[in-house]
Amino acid sequence: MGTPNEEIWPGVTSLPDFKSTFPKWPAKDLATVVSNLDPAGLDLLSSMLCLDPSKRITARNAVEHEYFKDIKFVP
Repeated sequence: MGTPNEEIWPGVTSLPDFKSTFPKWPAKDLATVVSNLDPAGLDLLSSMLCLDPSKRITARNAVEHEYFKDIKFVP
């Protein structure tokens, strides 16, 4: 994920709690952090962890994600 910046989250520096003094952490490749996830799992996790809320996956779309295609939900 890394530290948010204007490139990955336009407008983040204008948020009231954003501090330019925050440490600048580089993003890590999720595949190296959670190496046991398949590509669909990595895609879902990446979509859920998206820092920009306008680009983040919704809860409804998350449960309909390909990662869950073989799971039978119990009503």
